[in-house]
Amino acid sequence: MAKIICNSIEFAFLSEIRLQVLDNVILKTGYDWKKLNVKEKPVYRSEINQADAGPVAEVSVTAVTDSDPDAILKQFSSFPIVLRMKTDKATFYVGSQEYPVITEISDDKIFDNYSFKCKSSV
Repeated sequence: MAKIICNSIEFAFLSEIRLQVLDNVILKTGYDWKKLNVKEKPVYRSEINQADAGPVAEVSVTAVTDSDPDAILKQFSSFPIVLRMKTDKATFYVGSQEYPVITEISDDKIFDNYSFKCKSSV
């Protein structure tokens, strides 16, 4: 299992993506990446598991923010997204148009705990 501590996390809704080629996501004109204002550094985990149809990559990202009932991602958490993650050395994406990220949010009135999950064939 790979575990990476990231400096920042941004997202775009699938409907805002014009093109995704290799390691680059191009948004439609007029759209920008939306930053998730995290309280602590997000944690990225990935592993490859064997399924009946072949190997499957499973990625999860966890992040904590201040509780905000008006946060756009909280309001539209059922919409598929792609994440853009940044470390000190690289920028990488989680999810794709074919295998988008699913968002789950738990709220304790002080913090919002985001869990992002994505599965894709290898």
